[in-house]
Formats: sequence, structure tokens, C-alpha cells
Amino acid sequence: MTTNFTAMNRRKFPRFLPKKDMYVLHHNFGKVIDISMGGLVFNYVDKEYLQGNPPEKGILFGYNDHYMDEIPFQTISDTVLSKSPTSKTTIKQRRVTFGDLTASQIQQLERFILDNALIPQLAFESQLADENAIDQYYI
Repeated sequence: MTTNFTAMNRRKFPRFLPKKDMYVLHHNFGKVIDISMGGLVFNYVDKEYLQGNPPEKGILFGYNDHYMDEIPFQTISDTVLSKSPTSKTTIKQRRVTFGDLTASQIQQLERFILDNALIPQLAFESQLADENAIDQYYI
């Protein structure tokens, strides 16, 4: 059986996992699961008292007080992950794409991802640099 990978993976941008906790405020406060230049996925506790549609803009929080605000979000999906049978607590996952970003916001987002997300290639390069430093120490 052959599959066409490009037909299955329609994402324009690679996704990255947070290095440390990364949060988003978009009508609800949630924890970012993954992020790309095109959007993000986050989990949150649904608050019944927050009614209506999420706002058009949100805020991203990284570690070391790094944040981005006024980011245009478009909700793609908002699904229930788990619901407690004994309480009204519901954990949901929201997928959003970034709306029309300005050139400045694109640069900020690139920097935010580089500073706050695990980039496999960069991790590998830093691992090689560490190994070279160790080799130089022992030579």
C-alpha cells in the first residue's frame, strides 16, 4: 500500500513543542500543546460562565516574561477532551490559525518560536557544539 505524504499532510508549516510551559489567552487561559508559524493548539478548562464566541485576538506567553499580544486568531476547532462525570469541569482543546499578521508580527512570532519552542535542528546543533567543547577539553 502506497500513500502520498503530501496529500495527507496539508500543513504549510512545521509544528514545534514548547521548551517549557507556554500559555495562551484566547477567551480562556490555556496551555500550548504545539505551535507553528500558521497557528497553535492549546488545552484549557472550559468555564461555563464565559459565553459567546472567542475574541478575534489573543496573547501568547512564553517563559522569561516573553509574550506577544494582539495576535489575530481564527478558531478552527474546539473539541472536548474529557468531561468529569462528578463535576461540571470540561477539558477542551482549541486549534487556531493566525489571521493576517503584519510584517512586524511575523518577525515577533519567528523570534517567539525560536526562543520558546524546541527546534530539533537547533537542539542537534547545540548537542554537537557541546560534544566539540568536551572533545577540546579532553584533548
